[in-house]
Amino acid sequence: MTQADCCQRAAAQVTSSSFTRLNLKDYGWQSLPKAHEWVGTSSRLVSIDKEGRLLVGFTTRENLSLATREHPGLSLHILRFTSEGKLDVSLILPTNNWFNNGLYVGADDRVFARANNAFQFLSEQHGAGDAVWVWKTLAPCSMECTIIQSPSRLTFIVRDSQEGRKQSYIVRDTSAAAPPTVNICPWIDSYGQAITDRFVYHSTDGIRTDALRWPLCEQGHKTELPLSMRNGAIRPLSDDALLLLGTPIGNKGPLRGVDLLGPGGQVKFHQEMPTHDIVVPIWTALDETGDHFAFTVETWRGGSRPLDISGKRVARRVVVYDIDGHELASVPVSSTYHRDFDFALSPDGHRLAVLDEGIVITLEIR
Repeated sequence: MTQADCCQRAAAQVTSSSFTRLNLKDYGWQSLPKAHEWVGTSSRLVSIDKEGRLLVGFTTRENLSLATREHPGLSLHILRFTSEGKLDVSLILPTNNWFNNGLYVGADDRVFARANNAFQFLSEQHGAGDAVWVWKTLAPCSMECTIIQSPSRLTFIVRDSQEGRKQSYIVRDTSAAAPPTVNICPWIDSYGQAITDRFVYHSTDGIRTDALRWPLCEQGHKTELPLSMRNGAIRPLSDDALLLLGTPIGNKGPLRGVDLLGPGGQVKFHQEMPTHDIVVPIWTALDETGDHFAFTVETWRGGSRPLDISGKRVARRVVVYDIDGHELASVPVSSTYHRDFDFALSPDGHRLAVLDEGIVITLEIR
């Protein structure tokens, strides 16, 4: 699917007044080079703040003639657009790689960035003259680093592994008037991929049927949650509303289930994607209120499960649901995965932004 096809199909599903399209090539976007080996973990590249402003990040090479292995001449660009689509902030950070950079927005719209092997925040410094903005490092963040943010945007976990040393950092961003706090915690394993401001949530590993959770920084105090996930991924909207994505239909069926449960296993709603569709919970987006969430769905054709013959992915889309199980929006995206693919919901859940290969689609959710 081409960029034009993607946008035309998306436009057909929303009203023209609520649909906008932004081409980042107009602001210096460059396509990422092809990667033929592991290049590390990816980060968030698009966000919407409480003022309805769109933030988007991309990496560029600044000077081909001067680039070396030690000084690659790469920069992370972070652009902020007003709710009317006007560029009002442009930030540039030096970085040492193409693939691991990203941006995050805190609870009070403070900007965080992953770049140059560090998780950083933008801090205002006052001197004899005018105030200036500088980037300050909060935690190391190598190519193996993973950054997890709570739905409230108050809490981050930065999980890093380098030179055989594994470490986790809890970053609290309670107020834009004060610097974030950082606590060092025991290593959080790869299945602990979702947090709230109180707990880490551990999805099933395919062997256990139940999920686990434990207080932040207290991995020795694990509690088993009777959710019967069976290979699903847990994404808490809050500590009382636990979203399960990609649960199987039947004992060995395709991963088409979407469930919202209480921590005791009580079902708030259950949905199943249509035949030929599967839920892919790697990318998810939540609002701050716990009322809306978004995830990706793939459509597959052909193949045979009894004969162990793979089908072909023919389509992919981002869908938005509310906590009553109603689908509110669906945006087709390229069926081919791109390294800079990402999407985000606004804090109130009423705007969705989808980034794919330098094109940002933004639409209103009602």
